[in-house]
Amino acid sequence: RFLCASTAYFGADACFVCVQLSRGVRPRLWAGRLAHHAVQFAANGPALAGSSGRAVRPYLMLAYMAEVSTLFLRLRSLLRRAAPERAGLIRATSRLLLASFAVTRLLNFPLCTALIWARRDVLRPAILKLHLAFAAAGITLNAGWFVALLRSASREAGSGRRRVAPASERVV
Repeated sequence: RFLCASTAYFGADACFVCVQLSRGVRPRLWAGRLAHHAVQFAANGPALAGSSGRAVRPYLMLAYMAEVSTLFLRLRSLLRRAAPERAGLIRATSRLLLASFAVTRLLNFPLCTALIWARRDVLRPAILKLHLAFAAAGITLNAGWFVALLRSASREAGSGRRRVAPASERVV
């Protein structure tokens, strides 16, 4: 039921983005959203239809744990816009984002890949290849995103420090 609801949400959002694009409006992060939805459709399809459903559901459900980090990503974004003066809260949220991202994406995706591999005998070859390719892409993307999050958190940490004027700017 969860995979059906999730896939329906992705379908609705994909339709919304496409309708907006047809009207000449570019929704925020539209290309990334459509790419993400395409990946989700391809990943969830075998779980929703076909004989591979039982084999793929366990690792797909585990892969959905990655969405936990999205909560902290969205919260940080909201705080940055609504309360930029709350730098300490934003930094704390960034730390929670980094920790959740490390666990639910950096550690979780290799585990999901191992589960895919463990089920290789019961998966159709096309599904096995597709899911292994998505897992490899996910691991690569997550590593890149984690580096970007680290850089962002580093900038935030630096913005909380008092700026010391260089010697050339000091009043003597």
